[in-house]
Amino acid sequence: MRILPSLLSELPLAESEFEQQVVKFCQLWRSGAKSFLFHSSGSTGNPKPIYLSREQLYSSAKMTGEWLDLQKGDVALLSLSPSYIAGAMVLVRALVHDLVLVLVEPCQNPLVQIPPISIHLASFVPTQWSTILDSDVDLNVYFKEAKGVLLGGATVPDSLRRDFGFPVYETYGMTETVSHIAFRTWNQLEFQTLAGVQIAQSDENCLLICAPMTDNSWIETRDVVEIVEPGRFKLMGRLDRIINSGGLKIQPEKIEEVYRSLINVPLFVAGVPDEFWGQKVVLFVEAIHMPDYDEKTIHALLHSYEVPKQVVCLASFIKTTSAKIDTLKTVALYLNTI
Repeated sequence: MRILPSLLSELPLAESEFEQQVVKFCQLWRSGAKSFLFHSSGSTGNPKPIYLSREQLYSSAKMTGEWLDLQKGDVALLSLSPSYIAGAMVLVRALVHDLVLVLVEPCQNPLVQIPPISIHLASFVPTQWSTILDSDVDLNVYFKEAKGVLLGGATVPDSLRRDFGFPVYETYGMTETVSHIAFRTWNQLEFQTLAGVQIAQSDENCLLICAPMTDNSWIETRDVVEIVEPGRFKLMGRLDRIINSGGLKIQPEKIEEVYRSLINVPLFVAGVPDEFWGQKVVLFVEAIHMPDYDEKTIHALLHSYEVPKQVVCLASFIKTTSAKIDTLKTVALYLNTI
């Protein structure tokens, strides 16, 4: 753990690969670099290189600063790799707003390495936040003055969506939008866009986004949404993941949400080739045995055609380099074993 009072002053000598990445990025930014290379997460396909301009990163940092009222001297926590957009944007926000930065090697529970300190801004993936909550750490020691604890990079389970007494936001964004462009609180169903972000729908009901972070150009996502009103949308799932079973189009995210409310293990739903159905709905669970659950609840919350035709238990899922479940490779590995 290391505390850096300002990234605008002399940078420290890096003592680990993580700190080397931090220092390298800050040096690039302070040298006036105009373009920065990132890669998509690769959770729905091969990671692809994405170049983002300095202006795009700056616009995102300014927008977040205005949303959360970030001020010089506020404390930000970084425990994500700056090789990916979520971690890099913590650095950009610290550089743009002159924040104090707490550096902790990326891990599942960074708070165990931090002495009592008031943190104003923190970004976690849901698995980190879940681990922190399971550790029974006194969150108020760190976040009683927080302006935002941001959860992103994956779906936030219902078990993590509750009132903590300080602002915790589930964020929506991607590398192409330079991190988050929308958020929702624990008791909101829909995402609310940040000021200056425009949204629309494509012919396939996928979200379209136009914002300063996209150079004020419209980009099309693969996320199926329902726009409730201007600036507010409900995320339905990924177009890439739709399962075509018996002529019906099934969104696996809805099924996953139901099962996650009943069992506390990593899981996902995918379509597996089937002679009769074309694709059959299969639930993949990272466990030796399927945990007990209430089947009546499943049938009450899902249509009969949404109930998985098969449950596959695997000792471990294949992960991407950013620690997300690689559903495509996991399913492929399973199919190669049968």
